[in-house]
Amino acid sequence: MKHFLFFLLSVMVLSNASAQEPPDKGLEAITVGAVEGPLKFLSSDWTEGREVGTRGAYMAADYIASVFQMYDIKPLGDMAEKRLSREFKLKGQKPQSYRSYFQNFDLITETRARQSELQWTKTTGVSSQVKRLIEGVDFQLPGKYGTMELDAPVVFLGYGVKNKALKCDPFQKSDLNGKIVFILSGFAGINDQKSINYTTLKKDSLFSVNQLEREKIENARKAGAIAVFKYSPGKKFQSATPSNLPMFYDNEFYEGDKKQDDFYLKKISLPNWDKTPQIPVIEISRVVAEALLPGAESLLPEMQKPGYNMAGFKAREIDNSRFRFKISGDQKVFRARNVLGYIEGEDTDEVIVIGGHYDHVGKYNGFVFNGADDNASGTVGMLTLARAIKESGKKPAKTIVFAAWTGEEQGLWGSKYFVKNIPDNLKVALNINLDMIGRTSIQDSTDNYLRIQYSKGHENFEKVFNKVNQTNRLSLDLRYKVDEQPKGGSDFVPFAAEGVPVIALFTGLHRDYHHPNDELEFIDLDKMTKIIQLTYLGLTDIVGFK
Repeated sequence: MKHFLFFLLSVMVLSNASAQEPPDKGLEAITVGAVEGPLKFLSSDWTEGREVGTRGAYMAADYIASVFQMYDIKPLGDMAEKRLSREFKLKGQKPQSYRSYFQNFDLITETRARQSELQWTKTTGVSSQVKRLIEGVDFQLPGKYGTMELDAPVVFLGYGVKNKALKCDPFQKSDLNGKIVFILSGFAGINDQKSINYTTLKKDSLFSVNQLEREKIENARKAGAIAVFKYSPGKKFQSATPSNLPMFYDNEFYEGDKKQDDFYLKKISLPNWDKTPQIPVIEISRVVAEALLPGAESLLPEMQKPGYNMAGFKAREIDNSRFRFKISGDQKVFRARNVLGYIEGEDTDEVIVIGGHYDHVGKYNGFVFNGADDNASGTVGMLTLARAIKESGKKPAKTIVFAAWTGEEQGLWGSKYFVKNIPDNLKVALNINLDMIGRTSIQDSTDNYLRIQYSKGHENFEKVFNKVNQTNRLSLDLRYKVDEQPKGGSDFVPFAAEGVPVIALFTGLHRDYHHPNDELEFIDLDKMTKIIQLTYLGLTDIVGFK
């Protein structure tokens, strides 16, 4: 009897086990080892920091394409031709075309040795006087601008503040087309929190001094201005690049008197991309501001008083003065490439794009910026998801495109190019972006923080990830950010700008962001693996697999 009962219980257990769902082979493919392997190569010195267009970036792209091929991910790049030997050419054979993994596009880079010239012409009667202003003494040009040249008169717009509550709009009834706008930084009463200007502007939830300054420039551009002169009252004007300071360049990696090469000195852009003209903002010294503005000795002190009525200001043409401004530098065209592959779904009309940028900031001054977290981690996350979906043996409801973007660090150029040049005119239903998913941010007190930013109207994403996180005991500290049109500094932004719903995963900034110490040894492989598992399981719920 005992033996019979044991047999019966055994049969019941086996029956229950056979009734359970088989293990998810895709989930089983997402392991620490599967993550660490490709991460180790992409963030190695061999790829030389993967700066867009360099040898290291090309090596990384070739590696990503080979991984796609190994995982049986179909290519979605440009058409290419196989090379023929001379023998076959003489036989009259024609080159065969094939689909590659690479979406190629050209970028323009400006030389690092930029030269700026500002020339002031004053006319008196029939004669004119030309004065060449000195950069670092009379004017500064912060920011990065392309080669340009302009010649225009100047209009003084006071503080340039446009605000309905204060009833001030110096742009109204002002002909600024083709002219240089001269403004003062800040606003009257900026240092007096009890002033009417301060309290009124502060009521705006979006108010910040930086935002206010950006609005001034944008309003000037919209009004047709081609440049902005900005004078900051009370701010000491000093050269940003004096030549005589020993040990002027001092940081944790370098101390010396010569400025070293720097990734941030470059300006890179897509040809004919931005139809909106970029206007230069030229900071001028007190001497130039006072010489330019008639009655400046009394007018400027009056305008700086906390109670100054900005609404009463009227735009002033600066008579008999023109400025010629020129930025010159060599431009070069170079080739860059995204890496694209796909898994075909039941529905081929719409696609889900899963992407991460593989470029980083390169190598400079004896340091290789390996970018293990930024963003070898997101690239490996994308590759691991591709492998997991193939290993699952299931077909997704929609076609899934896997993308390794380039040019992100210089302006999201790879993803920007893609959204305007989507292969085969595919319609994108959702973009999932993985950027910096391997570290712990400075503000993270749990060591498991993950921010998920998504498009408003898709709150089901939040429910899906919460359920997956809890059911599978991933113990990730999920924090959400919801926006009508999500913004930020990563490759989901071009998709959001086109109205495509997005999900962006990000573990936050850390002290090694854009520093040489962003190395593999500091990656939290367990946490990164959990994030990829979360994404995979969430994707199976959101998209559906059969």
